Amino acid sequence: MPRQPPPTKAFPLKRPDVDLSAMLSTEQMKQLQVLVMAVMDELQMQVRDTFEKMTITPIEPTDGITAPKPALTLPKTPEEAVVSSKKTEIELTMASLTELKRDALGHFGKWRGNVFKRLQELIIKNGGTGGQVVRQGPQQAPVPVMAGDAFNAQHIQLYPPMYTALCNLPKEKRALILHTMLLMFLGLDQYPTYSRTALIKLATALEVPTYVLLQDEYRVSQALARIVKGISAEEIAQKRAEEGKPSKRWRNNNSPNYVASSFSDVLAEPLVDAGIGTVFGGIGISTSVTATLLGTIGTAISTVPVGTLFGLYGARQGGKTMDAYAKDIQDFGLVPMHGASQSEFIDPKDIPAEDRRMRVTIGISGWLTEETNFQYPWMAFGKANEVFALRWELEALSKVGGALQTVVKSTSWSAAKKDIARGNVFTSLKTSHWPETLIKASKVTDNPWTVAMVRAEKTGLVLAEILTNKIQGERAVSLVGYGLGARVIYACLTALSEKRAFGIVENVALFGAPCPSEIRVWTAMKSVVMSRLINVYSKNDYLLGFLYRSCAWNFGIAGLQPIEGIPRVENVDLSAAISNHLDYQYHVGNVLLKLRWEDLNTAEILKDMSKRPDLLYQEPYPTPVRLPKNTAGLGERSGNIIQEPKMEQSQKERVAPKRANGRGEPTNKFAAKSSSSKPRPTSKPGAQRANAPADQENVKPRRKQSRAENQPRFVGTHRQ
Repeated sequence: MPRQPPPTKAFPLKRPDVDLSAMLSTEQMKQLQVLVMAVMDELQMQVRDTFEKMTITPIEPTDGITAPKPALTLPKTPEEAVVSSKKTEIELTMASLTELKRDALGHFGKWRGNVFKRLQELIIKNGGTGGQVVRQGPQQAPVPVMAGDAFNAQHIQLYPPMYTALCNLPKEKRALILHTMLLMFLGLDQYPTYSRTALIKLATALEVPTYVLLQDEYRVSQALARIVKGISAEEIAQKRAEEGKPSKRWRNNNSPNYVASSFSDVLAEPLVDAGIGTVFGGIGISTSVTATLLGTIGTAISTVPVGTLFGLYGARQGGKTMDAYAKDIQDFGLVPMHGASQSEFIDPKDIPAEDRRMRVTIGISGWLTEETNFQYPWMAFGKANEVFALRWELEALSKVGGALQTVVKSTSWSAAKKDIARGNVFTSLKTSHWPETLIKASKVTDNPWTVAMVRAEKTGLVLAEILTNKIQGERAVSLVGYGLGARVIYACLTALSEKRAFGIVENVALFGAPCPSEIRVWTAMKSVVMSRLINVYSKNDYLLGFLYRSCAWNFGIAGLQPIEGIPRVENVDLSAAISNHLDYQYHVGNVLLKLRWEDLNTAEILKDMSKRPDLLYQEPYPTPVRLPKNTAGLGERSGNIIQEPKMEQSQKERVAPKRANGRGEPTNKFAAKSSSSKPRPTSKPGAQRANAPADQENVKPRRKQSRAENQPRFVGTHRQ
């Protein structure tokens, strides 16, 4: 029998060149290429600095717990013993992260190589036009996705602008350049965190406000969603079956292994109707150039690229993972916070086209009480992203919330406060000395807390699996959680680092996290978080320390102390506001607003704050103004720690300890109606905000203005 010839390997066809002669001149194209490559270099340096700029910072005994030094491996030869004895503590710490560093840089290098190849395909013929662009038909009406100057200032602070001569171009031209770069990144058939961060850096360099990028993302997502709108379940099943074949598989290595029959220069009709390729007033590039720039994702030849972007064809394995963990996790699902669909979400095809966005945000609650449900804190998020509330183990969370409320409202907690005031939680952890009344109350809290901690670990593993298997598609994901929800995120990020799943998670915020603060753990977590990693803690959260006493507290507790020694990890000190672990759920929106989290529903946050006059900080959030040099922002800065400002006299009176009621129990902080003393009337934040409308006009700031002068009043971050 004759031998069959080996199968030939199919390679993707070469992409056609993209002619931007109608948009840029030759010199402007060179400047754009230099700027993009500079952004790539800075992002690569950011990935490298996570590992190379770690520092071992000693912690005062009253400020936290210092983790033990890394364990030494026994040398096999005398030479190894001599070498090991000469290594510093930071070098010993880095030894366990060498492979992670190599893999993180390698993953970023693949994406960078694809961007560089795509950038070389942008050409200018006959010297270009010198800046005049062609016009298309009228653009759609402005989209309802806006962001104030505060968020724009936050991006400037996180990503200082690079100098480029392109910033001297007209605002329409600069916005069109940014829009073109967005389409070029989407032409890679994915929108990872690398692309998103690179676009933010380009926006700050070109002096384009944040809301312009958000509007572009909204328009593009709505137009792409219409391409796969109405696709049948049978077609999705067929595509998923084909995806499992080696020759058809889309691999997550930044290099799709599919065979394209041809590249079309005909733009899909939904993209034409949405004015993709244009900016203000329809000024932009032609439809054929736009189609060539987008590649397969912008044509009507196949729905696979768009379906993969939104997770329609890549979430099957995620569903299997949830079934596999069903025996351990009885309740798991993602529930949309916006749009018409409010039911439990398992499959991406269930999301309506009008609710699709270019990025995903997942909020994870840490306990449930009678006053709130697992969706309540996440109403603070806006509609620029697909926002989901993670539904997990509601029964276990309800038991934890009920147990904690029982203890806090009991006489045991009231008596324990006297001992708490004389010491601090770190001393109690080190000496194992706890108030006797609190030890008795542990019979109520320990069992629900231990069970929920185990379930949180398993939930984090499931979340990591479904993110790795692209239930969200090829889009960036942001994670926010408090309490045990932060523990879920901790388990998820550590699992992602073990899987080397880089480029998925964009931003993370942890509130009162019951997890270690050890430097190697947080370095591994930061390696899979491309943008902001925020740790919100309170040194006065005595209840968290008491609950965590049976865990490995000798490695530190992130919810009680700052994370030191890791670049670009932000710490927010809420010691002046949080003295009870149950308070975190009421501060999520308030703190995120102060930190200038990108996608927030400011009206909803202010509305919720007005209903709770006992919250410490109720200042309105007008458009930030520029401060003179050496002027402090919101709170004093200490290293990379943001400390809340000292309370004014009126605030002290508002949060003064309540008198005991008739039963000898302290009145609950959030039950203002049951208090015998009437709280002082507070001004409504909306009244002051109404007199300070946000100015979002695209006006170029002065280039010579110093960075200190460009800082807003409500400074939300300070990084090492």
